[in-house]
Amino acid sequence: MTISEQQSQAFKEFERTGWAKQAEHYDSLVGQMTRQAVEALLAAVNARPGVKLLDVASGPGYVAAEATRRGLDALGTDIAGDMVDEARRRFPKAKFEVADAENLSFGDASFDAITCAFGMLHFPRPGRAVAEAHRVLRPGGRFAFTVWCGAAKAKVLTLIAEAVQRHTDGSVVLPPGPGIFTLSDPWVLTALMEAAKFADVRIDELPCFFAPASPSEVFDMMRKSMVRATYVYERQTADVQHRIEQAIEDEAAKALTAGNGNIPCPAFLVSGAK
Repeated sequence: MTISEQQSQAFKEFERTGWAKQAEHYDSLVGQMTRQAVEALLAAVNARPGVKLLDVASGPGYVAAEATRRGLDALGTDIAGDMVDEARRRFPKAKFEVADAENLSFGDASFDAITCAFGMLHFPRPGRAVAEAHRVLRPGGRFAFTVWCGAAKAKVLTLIAEAVQRHTDGSVVLPPGPGIFTLSDPWVLTALMEAAKFADVRIDELPCFFAPASPSEVFDMMRKSMVRATYVYERQTADVQHRIEQAIEDEAAKALTAGNGNIPCPAFLVSGAK
């Protein structure tokens, strides 16, 4: 499928608008999971004091803030201005600014290291974002990003997606963009990196999980920190919304019992060198 420039811009605007509404809720919900990848991402790019690091799709700023705390010259960027504001509020000592990961304003070879925590599926053209990372990275530097593993492993995302799909009729149309598990294949991830001319590509699995206080918190995560599922949910009748909520909570209760209070949602950590 060919994505036109108009479709690409429509998806970016959809994401920008959606995250503007959910920025304040991210940290207490899906942020529980994405924070678990910070240490591994920084290790994958050989983070150390003095390194100039760019964190794209920074969201609430976890990676850039931790890098700053460790003495790196770090900058976090996000396409959603509200997310940038939230990151600045949470981490006033770190630097953040608005930027489009597919069209960075930085010059060639500007950074020693680049990270992206779970942002790749929020770009209409992930390959373009990887190519931009390669362009602004200095020779010898490393780029690392995380994406969720596939449906069989990412239980919390799968139970939400299945509940929404089961109770809606498909009449709500989303702008064309990557699906939640589009990049959940090591072969695809390797090809994506090699197409952008990255070498020494490594893929590891991180054991992330969601530990909600109750099954209803899984529904809250969908409503308050998942843009696409929320968009579909909000355009349903009250009856359908109730059925979606009940289905999520029922499946979450089962998953919590099976996982002793944790619902698995592992991720792939992908890294490569320029």
